Amino acid sequence: MDLYKELGKAVQDNISGKWEKVTVKIESSLNKMCSFQAEYTLSSFEKKELKFPLLTVNTLMDSVFELQESMSPEHKWNKAVYSLERNGHFDMTFEWDQTLQDEWDNA
Repeated sequence: MDLYKELGKAVQDNISGKWEKVTVKIESSLNKMCSFQAEYTLSSFEKKELKFPLLTVNTLMDSVFELQESMSPEHKWNKAVYSLERNGHFDMTFEWDQTLQDEWDNA
């Protein structure tokens, strides 16, 4: 699965109306847990929370784990931010947060 395509599809399937930009924040511990926090901006600059259905979340989780595994160990990450503009331009940044990983490991 391709996480970028899956995120784009999830956005298209779950937003109605005129939106300008979507931001999805991801936190994930490889193959253990994954969370998504998403919001979108309307053309009026109003921000709204975006919720994905459970089936979509499960598909996205699988794609996140697959991407993490393919990038590890050279490019470990447990936080990512995906942004998509209405014109189709997208970007994704990755970060390693050791403090967050320590919390998960000690939970």
